[in-house]
Amino acid sequence: MSHRRVSVVRMCLAFVAGCGVLFLSTSAQAQSGARGSSVQQVQGGGGQQGRPSFEARFWNYLQSAKYQNWAPAPGQDGNLYAGKSPHGAFLKVYLNRKAITNMDGMPNGAIVVKENYAPDKKMLGAVTVMYRSTGYDAEHGDWYWVKYNPDGTVAMKGDMRLAGKLNACINCHAGADGDDYLFVNDAK
Repeated sequence: MSHRRVSVVRMCLAFVAGCGVLFLSTSAQAQSGARGSSVQQVQGGGGQQGRPSFEARFWNYLQSAKYQNWAPAPGQDGNLYAGKSPHGAFLKVYLNRKAITNMDGMPNGAIVVKENYAPDKKMLGAVTVMYRSTGYDAEHGDWYWVKYNPDGTVAMKGDMRLAGKLNACINCHAGADGDDYLFVNDAK
């Protein structure tokens, strides 16, 4: 492995590890799954002024890590496949190295990215992400959920930001085989 690639891998691992530390330091409000609370709010009443939210930093990480070059979900070839509500009519799923190499027991730092496309197969409607962070939400597999608009802003449902402990995501994914909240595991 080249020196440059090793440096990039170390940078990515440091970011993911830092995200885990970020979640482990959340307040009781975040642990209770309070609606609309961003990671900045959770960090102690609003976070540092001028500092981007966790979701913004995480989006930037996904872009810099070129998630579209990550492995497709098991049983997928990297092409669009038929989706269903609440996701797009067509989907593409990408898994980071931690996820794809540990499908039977997703470790801390595993990331699953789903691109949600419109029926025309061209228009990206949203990017939904699952990120496993040990200690974040043990009752629900320690998954952090976020739905991004195509421009990287966090999607909204009414006045609720779609990021964090999202009951709709948790309740749906609780039906996945294996009690791991992962439908991508069901296809392997």
